[in-house]
Amino acid sequence: MITTQQISALIGTYFDVEGKEISGATDFESLEFDSLVLVELAVILTRDYGVEVTDEELAEAETIEATAALVNSKTRALAV
Repeated sequence: MITTQQISALIGTYFDVEGKEISGATDFESLEFDSLVLVELAVILTRDYGVEVTDEELAEAETIEATAALVNSKTRALAV
């Protein structure tokens, strides 16, 4: 199961979010993520977790917690 902490750590590794508190409730707007950053994050999540995640899905998810739930739902679907 992908956790909000794992997604938060991934965001901290790949994107400049210094000085910003990151939790499950953190939304992409507060991190100042534009559509290009969401595309990049979608590519990273797809590569790292082996499920296709789109930037549109991330925009709809809006938060780190919802993103973790999205990735988890896709990994469960693969297991069936």
